[in-house]
Amino acid sequence: MEDLNFSIDDLGDLSVLNEQKVQVRLSSLWDKKTAVLVFVRHFG
Repeated sequence: MEDLNFSIDDLGDLSVLNEQKVQVRLSSLWDKKTAVLVFVRHFG
């Protein structure tokens, strides 16, 4: 298994879809307040 090392700054550069399905930069979600990131993987 490959060891992946990355920083919070690297994550902030990624884009995700917000609740309105609009693409936003991940770091914009924690610019003004604290955010908790949870990654869920579906096995099935």
